[in-house]
Amino acid sequence: MNSEKKKFLLRAVFFLLVGLLIFIVYLVFFVKIDEMVTIIGQADMRIYSLAFLATILDVFFFSVAWRFLMRALSVKISVWKAYAFMWVGIFVDSVMPAESISGEISRGYLMSKEPNAETGKVVVSLVVHRVIMVLITIATLFTGTSILVVSHYPLSSLIMYLIWLVSIVTVAFLVGVGLFCAKKDWMEKFVNAILRLAVRVFRGRWRIEELRERALEELKSFYDGLGMLRNNLRHFISPVVFSFVSWGFSILVSCLVFAALGRQVDWNLLSIIVVVFSLSMAIKSVPVGVPAEVGVPELVMAVFYTELGAPLGITANMSAAVTILSRIVSFWFKFVISFGVTEWVGLKAVMEGMKLGQKRQTDKV
Repeated sequence: MNSEKKKFLLRAVFFLLVGLLIFIVYLVFFVKIDEMVTIIGQADMRIYSLAFLATILDVFFFSVAWRFLMRALSVKISVWKAYAFMWVGIFVDSVMPAESISGEISRGYLMSKEPNAETGKVVVSLVVHRVIMVLITIATLFTGTSILVVSHYPLSSLIMYLIWLVSIVTVAFLVGVGLFCAKKDWMEKFVNAILRLAVRVFRGRWRIEELRERALEELKSFYDGLGMLRNNLRHFISPVVFSFVSWGFSILVSCLVFAALGRQVDWNLLSIIVVVFSLSMAIKSVPVGVPAEVGVPELVMAVFYTELGAPLGITANMSAAVTILSRIVSFWFKFVISFGVTEWVGLKAVMEGMKLGQKRQTDKV
């Protein structure tokens, strides 16, 4: 293992341990740990095991949605390679700061190594894919909240204020993305500003004119890709459908956990699951400078399952048990698989590079 890779993994482990420590502090002060362990011990493992399958299908359909977008942009990639790249993105999301963009950056980088893959169009696929998931998240958050309100389910002021805050931030994000996508001159000014900053920082060590020419070329590819999607809105049908299916399997994980613990998932509980899941997705997607995959989601889930589930008899102990069992599937299980896939993709890239080098040597002879 080289020093850079070792340093990266050590930093990853450090951030994961910090997140775990935050959640452990919450458990110590707000949960009766012995009762929580008893609840977990009573889980039906046959039902719980289905949650692992749901997670695998969640990632698969999420990658299929992304592939449909790339295919609409004439970027060719196989289903299984898109699936592998998605797992790599999940791993990077787990260990890198600014979770909201690190996974997309890693997928974009891997795609840039593919033959005939225009970087600008790849970026379009990543941006549109993220926007679709944000829209689904905010729509399901409102749907879940509306069902609770219509059924006269008690909602505290804290929950309502948080829902409105998340909604406002989400809408602001969508408006910002929309403006940059609609205003090509704004994006060109932004790129030029970044390049001017690079000139000052690196003091001539970069060939700025070459970078500017390349950036503007990729910018043209980006807006050409947007035009391809705008000119045929049918291209959005498959990505939206498969993204929604992916979201459904994500929700199914929590439903199966509650079912494994003996809770009947009626409309009220399903709505609570949707609201809590949507809130945790929205909150952890805000780039705060540290990974938000461990610690933040657990706190959100545990606190809001307790807050929202009180009328249904869901105690803090039950909420903590549901949170732990859910996160074993939705984070730690995915972390192990994504690490393995990332190692495989790296090894495969090295082997393909060696084959390419051998082919070039043969061609020279």
